[in-house]
Amino acid sequence: QEPIIKQGTGDMTKNVYWVLKATIGEGNLEPLKSLAQRFCEATQSEEGVIAYEWSVSDDESTLHILERFADSTAALTHLENVGPILPELMALATPTVMECYGAIDGNFREATKRLPMSYTTMFAGFHR
Repeated sequence: QEPIIKQGTGDMTKNVYWVLKATIGEGNLEPLKSLAQRFCEATQSEEGVIAYEWSVSDDESTLHILERFADSTAALTHLENVGPILPELMALATPTVMECYGAIDGNFREATKRLPMSYTTMFAGFHR
């Protein structure tokens, strides 16, 4: 039986999105907030960005980043764009979870194989 996967038009979305959770190092919250502004400025002009949100847990110990892109190409463009400043993020926060969702193509999987990312495959649901 075919899964029910629909967007408002009846087509499956081509979006690629992920959630990154990371433990914020001791004393690193303020530098992390400054760095987040740099990431947001670098990302804001990219085509194909749907959502880009940085949040912190109530106890300020865990960083949550939600990123959503129109497709794998837009997601790859983003990773290429922020790649040079990614080591600065890793110096301030240690990733614990990086889960990727959506229409993940082989090029995206290949390009992200060194990241601590796990991939999912949608088998039912819809987008409006």
